[in-house]
Amino acid sequence: MTQEETQINGEIAKSFEPSLYEDGVYKKWEESGFFNPDNLAGDPYSIMMPPPNVTGVLHLGHALENSLMDVMARYQRMRGKKVLLLPGTDHAAVATQAKVEKILMDQGVANPREALGREGLLEKIREYAEGSKTTILSQIRKMGTSCDWSRLSYTFDEKRNRSVNEVFVRMYHDGLIYRGYRVVNWSVKGQSTCSDDELVHVERTAKFYTFKYSKDFPITIASTRPETKLGDTAVAVHPEDERYKQYIGQVFDVKGFGGAVDLKIMIIADENVDPKFGTGALGVTPAHSAIDFEMYEKQKAKGQPIELVQVIGHDGLMMRSADGYAGKTAEQARQEVVAWLNDNGLMEKEEDITQNVGTSDRFGDIVEALPMTQWFVDVNKPIPGRGKSLKDLMREAVTVGHQGKAEQKITIRPERFEKVYMNWIDNLRDWCISRQIWWGHRIPVWYNGHETYCGLTAPAGEGWVQDEDTLDTWFSSGLWTFSTLGWPDKTDSLKTFHPTSWMQMGYEILFFWMARMILMTTYTLDEIPFKDVYIHGILRDDKGRKFSKSSGNNVDPLEVIGKFGTDALRLSLLSGVTPGNDARYYEEKVEGARNLVNKLWNISRYIKQTQSSSAVLDTDSLTLADKWILEKMRSLIVEVTEDFENFQFAQASEKLRTFTWDDLADWYLEVSKFEKHDNKQYILDLVLKDLVKLWHPFIPFVTEVVWRDIFGLEALIVKEWPSAAAYEAAVGTNDAEAHLFEKYAKNTVIAIRNARSENRIEPAKKIKAVIYAGAAKEMIEGQSALIKNLRTGIDELEIKASGEKIDKAIFAAVGDIGIYLIGALDEAKEKERIGKEIANLDKIIGATKGKLSNKEFVERAPAAVVEKEKEKLAVWEAEAAKLKEQLANLS
Repeated sequence: MTQEETQINGEIAKSFEPSLYEDGVYKKWEESGFFNPDNLAGDPYSIMMPPPNVTGVLHLGHALENSLMDVMARYQRMRGKKVLLLPGTDHAAVATQAKVEKILMDQGVANPREALGREGLLEKIREYAEGSKTTILSQIRKMGTSCDWSRLSYTFDEKRNRSVNEVFVRMYHDGLIYRGYRVVNWSVKGQSTCSDDELVHVERTAKFYTFKYSKDFPITIASTRPETKLGDTAVAVHPEDERYKQYIGQVFDVKGFGGAVDLKIMIIADENVDPKFGTGALGVTPAHSAIDFEMYEKQKAKGQPIELVQVIGHDGLMMRSADGYAGKTAEQARQEVVAWLNDNGLMEKEEDITQNVGTSDRFGDIVEALPMTQWFVDVNKPIPGRGKSLKDLMREAVTVGHQGKAEQKITIRPERFEKVYMNWIDNLRDWCISRQIWWGHRIPVWYNGHETYCGLTAPAGEGWVQDEDTLDTWFSSGLWTFSTLGWPDKTDSLKTFHPTSWMQMGYEILFFWMARMILMTTYTLDEIPFKDVYIHGILRDDKGRKFSKSSGNNVDPLEVIGKFGTDALRLSLLSGVTPGNDARYYEEKVEGARNLVNKLWNISRYIKQTQSSSAVLDTDSLTLADKWILEKMRSLIVEVTEDFENFQFAQASEKLRTFTWDDLADWYLEVSKFEKHDNKQYILDLVLKDLVKLWHPFIPFVTEVVWRDIFGLEALIVKEWPSAAAYEAAVGTNDAEAHLFEKYAKNTVIAIRNARSENRIEPAKKIKAVIYAGAAKEMIEGQSALIKNLRTGIDELEIKASGEKIDKAIFAAVGDIGIYLIGALDEAKEKERIGKEIANLDKIIGATKGKLSNKEFVERAPAAVVEKEKEKLAVWEAEAAKLKEQLANLS
């Protein structure tokens, strides 16, 4: 869109129409080459896009993430950094295969794996993924995300496959990846494993059964799954529990439990057993509980092994080892075991409880804990040559810094998530990385009889068969920060942009992704993956619910953009996000953001069409209003910059909104209409251009159009971030006179407007004002034109140092300044209004006095803060005194 097209019949369009500009502006950005850091100078700054899954289209959560990444990228680019925002997508192994299989089943293919075979199904998935990927990339562009598209990456492309295989082979030969028999989470519906972190815990009611294995068994246990007790081989108690101490080490034979199986139960001691929970004794089922499996391994290490008996199979049905229950579902077996316990007088009680049940996040079924031979990453084994485990590397990266180096320390914000992360590390088990699906990186291991080979290429010779399993998606995603930069090759990009600078993510993938990136990068590159991590919450609907198809509350970002524009959507999302906390989406917020975008457009349009340029600022003839707006802008630049540095985007946007709508549009622009001076032209031009720069990271499209097509300037995207220096040169760092405008002019105008409004004086009615200004008489006199012209309806104004009370007048106070409005008094309304003002001031005064009487506050707060509170208290007390005097006179 050119400057000529921006104008209609010689006039700049009265409102910003996003659809007329956005695609063209984005195209110009791409063509400019500024998305590519190779075309920029300065220190490197890199952000790796959390790659969206190729399972559909972008949702509002992705829109939030793209806005967060781009607001930071644009800010850093304007700070003179060599910014890389690297885009990509994730093949999302389980999610994508599950999605395609469901589509095929809906089309009548009963069993896609069986019907199409491995290659046939993979072709269908690949076709779907490519189509989805194309859609997603176009949506990322639509969000205005300033990515370097020349470095576009995909977790399942050839380069990433090479990286994945390289890391797997290294870890395998270091003994950190092994194939072992352990209890894992098994999705019967998906016929695949899933990691602990992939479970969705669903709250449901359940029965809690308390019973004995047999009448002569000395200990009572409790369980929500009596059917798994068919595979019990031990009972665990706390070693110091006096009730059970005497039984520790003994083995009891239980005949015909459930009317079907004989059990051999050893009583074992375990310090993790809580004596106060249930009966204080736990039935141990090593084959169907990860915790119980750990007890099984502990006992084996002690030389006192217990048996491992599997009673539920991969199909979710009871196995032959369950004898008479074989072939039945777990639910059927549970009902029959419960009936048997009741019939044999072994059931002591049944209670209704609420429990969180682990379900597969992709297939939706309740997972079974089953013992299987799978591939695992050993997180506790020392790494050869380092003397540290993967757990150790993960800990030190966020505490003392990798290798104890401060520059290799990851900062997590908000800080509370560091504790959450450390707690997760402390409880981390070996990571099951193999999946029984076909879409994903195939495990680079081959078998030939009893021989096993792990390498980057298939072994020579006949008879070798590759492992059928694929790798957990998070294995490849864990390599994201460095695989995208060309590793294992030693590229310039890797040297320049790694460790990356900033990573943002929702707290729900803290363990899925952040922890695994730290694990993989510290192991592989011997450095951290990123320096700063910004954790945000979940975007919810206006009722606080997560967005989902089942809730029927999904919102398509493209529809919102079509209605309100990209800038409005971005700003509405960023203005509601605070570190670590969930946010809510309201269409009203987008509408409000759209209005702000138009306000900035109209301010720019007005200034451009009504002001001529002035190249000089005459500091000797600055008015109070000039000094005020210059000081406001100086302060805004300092504060917004600080907010960006601390990732306080909502805070920054709110300050920008207040300045734009209130300080500039409602006040200074109005002042400039009657305070005529060349300074106004210079100041408006200076302030507006810097304001547009400050807004650019939030609302890039409208600001770029204003910059290019209204100002006639080039490429805002790489313009220098505003500096406070020009403003400090004019008004210093905290000019005392700059604050007088607010104190004596702005507040006086507001008081008059409020008094008129509360007394329902018609806007067109002109009235007289008398101001008793005390020591500020000369200052107020200097602002008399402003007081009369800023929509106060004052046609006659008297300003005196002091005077007698004026009867039949509306009274307002600004600190120790008294204002009388003559000619429109309704005494009853005036009494009510003043009474409300006094009540409000008394509350404020009481709260401030309480704060100042708090020794802890006075001692800990900076002296300047305490002094400021005292100054405000004095102003409020003076104002309250004047109002009380006026109320007494009316009475």
